[in-house]
Amino acid sequence: MDLIDWLSENPRTIEQIQEVGDLLTGPVIAELDKRFGGSKPRETRRSLTNHFWCDLLVALAEGIEKLSQAMDQVPDHVTAAIIKSRKVEGRSSLLRALVALAVRTAWEPIKSMIHISGVEDLQRTCRILAVLICPAPENHAAVQNGALLPLAKEGLLEISKERLEQVFPADWVRRLRDDLGGA
Repeated sequence: MDLIDWLSENPRTIEQIQEVGDLLTGPVIAELDKRFGGSKPRETRRSLTNHFWCDLLVALAEGIEKLSQAMDQVPDHVTAAIIKSRKVEGRSSLLRALVALAVRTAWEPIKSMIHISGVEDLQRTCRILAVLICPAPENHAAVQNGALLPLAKEGLLEISKERLEQVFPADWVRRLRDDLGGA
């Protein structure tokens, strides 16, 4: 298919191309002018015309590809981490296929949330929810090290399950725990 025909059928891509182009010609150029332009910003810009911008865009596309590949590996990493954590803490083992299915089913919608809220907010969301649903965070090393400690490092030192439960509707917390089998 011809690229122009394809673009005519994909107007969102045209919008994204314009957004990236505007980003480069707006904030990126402004920052370069401010930090490297000195009294002659045009000369600095001219030095970037020898394939710099296309190099930047191709490298970004390749970086995005690597990010995408890494994101595709998240379910395998999470599955392995759960199995290892349960073994280290002496908890009952679970069928790997069951863990993998739960992880993949949770990961797809969570992955799409990254675009909405960002990685850090989504990490915080998962950590807070882990503390909220864990029946005994004080006895669960994975929750202590993977949720409580990182939250404390963010300055959220006063984390108590009881106070956390007050933020959410009680029936929602109860339903969440019940639906998760008592977590």
